[in-house]
Amino acid sequence: MDKERIGLRIKLERTKQNLTQEQLAELADISSSYLSAIERGKQSISLDYTNRIAEALKIPVNELLTHEPESRYGVAEKPTGTGKVAISNAERKRKMAELEEMIGSRNDREFNLIYDEVALFISKLQYFGDRR
Repeated sequence: MDKERIGLRIKLERTKQNLTQEQLAELADISSSYLSAIERGKQSISLDYTNRIAEALKIPVNELLTHEPESRYGVAEKPTGTGKVAISNAERKRKMAELEEMIGSRNDREFNLIYDEVALFISKLQYFGDRR
């Protein structure tokens, strides 16, 4: 597991719990600047600090360390010849409609949080895709 993915998982879990970096850093007894560097994938993290952060987030440490297979997200795996996974157009449209329904009912603060997380996630996908 690389430091970028661990950092992203920490950030996603922190934001899901509506914690600021400062709040999580205090709970984990680490500096907020160190946590920021970890979340951005700029700093490696020791097992001790990983445990502290997991405990502060009240999640098992393996949730920060393990890679979830794409099938967990309901994506039907179909090789495309490019190493990518494809889903049918109908399935894609259905999922987009579900997302629109879920996101459309959120207040402005929640909407902006979701938007920021999706944008971050897409940038990470692009970054990891470029490294292959």
